[in-house]
Amino acid sequence: MLKRIVTAAVLLPLFLFVLFFLPAWCSAILASLLSMAAAYELLGKTGLVKSRLVLFLTVPVSGFAPLAFTFGLDPAYAIFLYALLITVLFVYAMGHGESFRFAQITAAVFAAVVIPVFFSAFPVILMEDKGRFLIVLPFLIAWGCDTFAYFTGMLLGRHKLIEHISAKKTVEGAVGGVLGSLLLTAGYALILRFCFSLSPHILPLLLLALLGSVVSQVGDLSMSLIKRENHIKDYSNLMPGHGGVLDRFDSVLFVLPLAFAAVRLLPLIS
Repeated sequence: MLKRIVTAAVLLPLFLFVLFFLPAWCSAILASLLSMAAAYELLGKTGLVKSRLVLFLTVPVSGFAPLAFTFGLDPAYAIFLYALLITVLFVYAMGHGESFRFAQITAAVFAAVVIPVFFSAFPVILMEDKGRFLIVLPFLIAWGCDTFAYFTGMLLGRHKLIEHISAKKTVEGAVGGVLGSLLLTAGYALILRFCFSLSPHILPLLLLALLGSVVSQVGDLSMSLIKRENHIKDYSNLMPGHGGVLDRFDSVLFVLPLAFAAVRLLPLIS
């Protein structure tokens, strides 16, 4: 627990500094680095892909999407790059029979494309009007849900949620996580109104918190499912006490694209 607290005390201020005080392109670089670390964890640390060549090809490609979204690159570049990667992966599979199958190709594409696209949402949200205030929402909702679910489950948990994936998660904890996210979002709306003289729209914000807290728990369980299937406890030891990028950002990863859609489609803050 001490290691976990010390790591958070060091890394969280650095993360917040990049997020709130540096230009959006710095967050794009951070998202790119997180994507590459996550791709390596998902493929290499789990043992899903044992080929160094495939890792060498896939991990750098995973860093492309956050930069492309942030700097407005022509989508043709992304289409070409991803088509080239997929072609190379299939050619590699044709020559390596039993050791590299469609399951490994799917995992590589998920690592190189899906995860980075999800991570791309946070530098893009930062570039929106009032982006510095909006970017708080996915992290507040996801990490708030994690925290409330943990303590509610510890105090009140009686009924297992999905025991074969996560033995400690309970139905009571899941409900507590949702309620906690709603409470934190309502509190954040009050801070925006009275401390920053902004106009938060409470119903759309609470709708995002409700959906986001459910999606965050799906994200957490999804990444846990991959770990259980591959018999590992953590994706890596990159962050002592917290595990790897996918251990720490699993719930946030799924909330980020939802938050971006809400930013574009709903009146959240004016």
